[in-house]
Amino acid sequence: MSVSASFFDPSFRDWIDSAISPETASAAVLLDSSCRITDVTRDAAAILGCTPEQLRGRTLIDLAADGWRAAAESVTVHVRSGATESRELMLRGRSGRRQLVQIAARRVAPNERGQDGYVMAWVPQPARPIASASPNPQEAELLRLSYGLLSTHEAERSRVAAELHGGVAPLVIMIKFMVEDALRRLVAGAQPQAVEVLVNATGRLRDVIGEVRRISTELRPSALDDLGLLPTIEWFCRTFEETYHDIHVERLIAVNESEITEPLKLEIFRIIQEALANVAQHARAAKVRVALVRDRKALKLWIEDDGVGFDADRLQHEGTGAAGVGLQSIRKRIDGTGGRLIIQSRPHHGALIGAAWRLAPNDVASPRRTH
Repeated sequence: MSVSASFFDPSFRDWIDSAISPETASAAVLLDSSCRITDVTRDAAAILGCTPEQLRGRTLIDLAADGWRAAAESVTVHVRSGATESRELMLRGRSGRRQLVQIAARRVAPNERGQDGYVMAWVPQPARPIASASPNPQEAELLRLSYGLLSTHEAERSRVAAELHGGVAPLVIMIKFMVEDALRRLVAGAQPQAVEVLVNATGRLRDVIGEVRRISTELRPSALDDLGLLPTIEWFCRTFEETYHDIHVERLIAVNESEITEPLKLEIFRIIQEALANVAQHARAAKVRVALVRDRKALKLWIEDDGVGFDADRLQHEGTGAAGVGLQSIRKRIDGTGGRLIIQSRPHHGALIGAAWRLAPNDVASPRRTH
């Protein structure tokens, strides 16, 4: 076998036994940090009718059978998130050979060159009827949406990690040195100087508390749970205006809080957050309207600005990927909650980004307020 013997230490064997089955102990694959195969045992390669050399440098997405690419993307995100539960995937082997395998993986420590990655075990599964071997269009769409949500979750985790590493960690390290400096001064009898250093450290602690509160608010505003969606929208729009003095935000709210389901409230807030961020970064707008209204049997949300706009027809033809990450995130949130994306824009004529969700028939129709 070409794979390092560390693949087969007792802890890895125990993990394989619980994750899949003992028979997979020799069907192991080593992945780098981007989930690309760097080494593979002969038993694992033989499952696909390949040699180890033919699999090196490839990814699960490369090996996925027709109709299973979205599932392979989902499994890849699953592996990179650190989850160890097993998943099934249809792979394409040599000469188009299809093989359903059960996959489980776990992160491995950096090697002697400081490179980390994942170790994966896979085992062939019994053949299934053709009808269930490949996802139908509806299943493929669900897999695509699932992958989109997982990708969004992974991106959010990366953003929070970067915020903590770049914003909070340096402040905490600074405070640590300041406290140590104050202790040295106290031991040396320089009490006034030690007090001054501790006073400064207290100020830095306030900065840390502020950073943590900001990150926490971006993850999930406490006002959303304490006050509800509508007051949170009002608060966020005011905060946006205070940050971007040249942009006026007009609010139009004509819906009852009780008409909006709890899971949808957070998604609506995130859509507004993403849309206003796009306005601030790209639109060069002076005015933007945020509207959330009930229109007969539908709940409608739109964010409209008077900025430079874009070619909505080209965007619809090429897909939201042409418009950047923000709009992709908005689309995934709308699709994932059963809504319909609305895009209206022309160059130099502003833009409207919105969504519509069908409301339950028994919802109360009286609007909450308008201003």
